[in-house]
Amino acid sequence: MDRITSAEISRRDLIKLLGAGALCALIPGGRGEASPVPAFEAARGKGLIFVVGDGMPLGVTRAMHEIRTGIFGHSDSNLYARLRDPGSSVGYMATASLSGIVTDSAPASAAWSTGVKTANRLLAALPDGRPLKTIMELLKAEGYGCGLVTTTRVTHATPAAWVSHRMHRDLEDDIALDLLAFQPDVLLGGGSVHFDAAKRKDGKDLFADFGKAGYEVVRERKTLQAATASKRPLVGLFSASHLAYAVDRHNDPELGAKQPSLPEMTTAALQRLSSNPRGFILQVEAGRIDHAAHSNDAWGSIMDTVELDDTLAVINAYLAANPQTLVIFTSDHGNSGWGINGTGPDYHDAAQALRSYGAAKASFEVIIKKLKGKGTADIAEIIRAYTGHAISQAEAKMVSEAMSADFAPYPGDFIYQPDATLGKILSHSDSGKNARGEQIASVRRGNVGFTSCNHTAEDQLLLAFGHRARDLGMDRLVDNTYLFEVMCRYFGISHRNPSMTSDQARQFLKVSSAGDWQRHLRKHIA
Repeated sequence: MDRITSAEISRRDLIKLLGAGALCALIPGGRGEASPVPAFEAARGKGLIFVVGDGMPLGVTRAMHEIRTGIFGHSDSNLYARLRDPGSSVGYMATASLSGIVTDSAPASAAWSTGVKTANRLLAALPDGRPLKTIMELLKAEGYGCGLVTTTRVTHATPAAWVSHRMHRDLEDDIALDLLAFQPDVLLGGGSVHFDAAKRKDGKDLFADFGKAGYEVVRERKTLQAATASKRPLVGLFSASHLAYAVDRHNDPELGAKQPSLPEMTTAALQRLSSNPRGFILQVEAGRIDHAAHSNDAWGSIMDTVELDDTLAVINAYLAANPQTLVIFTSDHGNSGWGINGTGPDYHDAAQALRSYGAAKASFEVIIKKLKGKGTADIAEIIRAYTGHAISQAEAKMVSEAMSADFAPYPGDFIYQPDATLGKILSHSDSGKNARGEQIASVRRGNVGFTSCNHTAEDQLLLAFGHRARDLGMDRLVDNTYLFEVMCRYFGISHRNPSMTSDQARQFLKVSSAGDWQRHLRKHIA
């Protein structure tokens, strides 16, 4: 296939190529405003874009497609168009870590970046402390460009495991130092608290250090947009912690003005990285899908998945100009038993119930902050105003009780509260007759059910498209460690890291206390 530039493709042809999401790429929530598809020039080297929907189970991708086509009026989603494309490779991926059947994001990401399983909470290191060479380290040594883009803190587990060898994912001040030492060509996301001299325990100003190393440092959306033409390495941190959920950036003009979207950050990264004559590797993470699922926030997780689908439109545009690019799209693990439940007689109300989540104007993160200290009447009104669903005083009391410090939820494992209670209430639909056979008024809300607030063990979707997608053995069930082998083969490099079996690792595994685990989980999505 001859290489072509975006300027040589007609607008009609480009829309066909990009799929139904093209006209709403870069759009807040795909709400229908006009927006240009990004233009890319032909690059000299080949590229690999590794796309992660963190904690993105199949349920939320199906919901995204339904919302994209049923509410936003598109004929298709970018993801489903790629899944149907005969040129794509579609497979399945196992995710277990050395700790057991349910993985944490850190070893899941390290499995991709190193080809080796390690234990939960560890980055690119074995439980006995031996560091593991990552694919980005190998490629950087060969002159390739390296980039990390995420909607979480850039020091969070998924991006960190591609550059850091720390023995605990929560050592984020130290991980920030590792990022400085590694010096990726592009680093975009949240987490400025770990770079700011006034916030770090050691008082180091990592923003100044990146500047001294030749980086262009940006802190707001408008400066990122103005910076995309430069060839200097780029670091952009747009929030103290994670970026806001997509639904909140779309509904809060102040947030939307300050924080870029995942498609916008991906565009900036590709424009920078494509200037490397050797080629590049870029990891793109929609990290807050995971957080919304932990929080049992159905609409929050759907909208961050919609934004990931918009990001695929940007990547499609890049592939149009640069066909020597491989895209791998997957998720590190499932989360919370996310499922669309049948609703109403013969399930006829199921689509209506799912679409009813679309009335929401904020994530649970925003809503719950507004509920604190309020009585039941105010709680009911706030929930109605921000979700579009009226709840009863009894349900408002349930939310109030779930916010109390001594609330003990069933079944007793860690559960985010009042998140899980609110998620349960908003999934409540009922219709029909009472016990006496009398017709009663129906309650028609959503229908997404959750089994927990924790990661789950199901195998994950593995989609590859673009250059050599069908040549690398991803059209079957593979282990997550196999993707390291795929990337090495793609770039023509050879490396094997040391490994351990579960039995060998057992003596080194440290199980957190219940208190430490809860502190970690609260920090995880905060």
